[in-house]
Amino acid sequence: MIDKETLNKVCPVPEESAVMNEIKTELDEQGFIINNFNKGGIFYIIIRIFVMIYVQLLNLAQTIINNGYIKHAEGDWLEIKAADVGKARKEAVRAKGYITIYREDYVNALQITKGHIFKTKPDVNGVELKYYVTDETVIPAGEQTGKVLVEAEQIGTAYNLPADKITVSMIHLDGVSSINNEENWLYEEGADIEDLESLRERCLEAWSELAERTTASKLKSVAKAVPGVLDVQIDDQHPRGQGTADIIITSTSGAATQELLNKVEAATEYLKNNYDNFLFKSSTIVNENITVKIFIAKEASTQGVAEQAENVISSYMQIASRKELNCLYLDDLRYALKERISTYKRAEFSAPDTDIELEKGKVIMPGKISVTVTNVGGA
Repeated sequence: MIDKETLNKVCPVPEESAVMNEIKTELDEQGFIINNFNKGGIFYIIIRIFVMIYVQLLNLAQTIINNGYIKHAEGDWLEIKAADVGKARKEAVRAKGYITIYREDYVNALQITKGHIFKTKPDVNGVELKYYVTDETVIPAGEQTGKVLVEAEQIGTAYNLPADKITVSMIHLDGVSSINNEENWLYEEGADIEDLESLRERCLEAWSELAERTTASKLKSVAKAVPGVLDVQIDDQHPRGQGTADIIITSTSGAATQELLNKVEAATEYLKNNYDNFLFKSSTIVNENITVKIFIAKEASTQGVAEQAENVISSYMQIASRKELNCLYLDDLRYALKERISTYKRAEFSAPDTDIELEKGKVIMPGKISVTVTNVGGA
């Protein structure tokens, strides 16, 4: 937002009382016959109404001035201004992926109907995430395992789960011993509606697309417009020989699926002029185990605090809410714990035992999260 001092220089907004006094003084100087300016009088009320309208129009003018520029526009104003540079807010997307079915009795074929529901076990807050089978699927006789394509019940990144989380079938399946979402189960990443600051950044970068030849900025701007893409790194220093460029994609779930890489490739195909070879690849995911001992108030109950702390850390590590994906600062985790746990006093991290800063192109994701809780002054 443009600072208030600058706005007041460009479009001053006076106090209503000052305008009223100015009008009264001018009328007195002109010998106006009506001089009853007492509050509650009909003449005072009429003048006050027009003064209020005048001041509100000036406030509206300040709002229009502030929101007339992409750099300062806010809320819906930004979405309107984005159209000036051919941009629109990226829509939210439902996650899609494959559930693996393990069978102990696989003599006969197994039919799984469209709409069949698989879900996670309830988390510490009692939340279950549900996924629906997209098409009728048959696992042939003699096949011990099979895969079923499912779609998240709702849109958003919350459904981009790690492996081993979707383990419950809402309807009994004969001969099935277990179900699971294995590593790399996602077919298409779920995404939240684009953050306004992300939209602003893309709008400001849009001018790079006017470059006659393909540049790293132009490549990045076009690639970031694809739904599901969170961040893009461009290596345009001919990494695989003259005329080559690597496009490294970070998705809303961290690693980019092949489906997303294909979409980015299709979106950037027309940019192959001074480059004759693009390589599209996912960011490298680095899983970091987090082990922490939390100290809470001396007389406070420890019941449920460990689970709450695990949930806080998991929420903080959500990729969509972080700015520096290749960094992990322990003080940020401490701040998140202090903000969400009322009895929190301090935390000691044994893994990692120091801040982590990796090179760009790598994304830190949580591995195993282990939390122990003790009272201040306890063992």
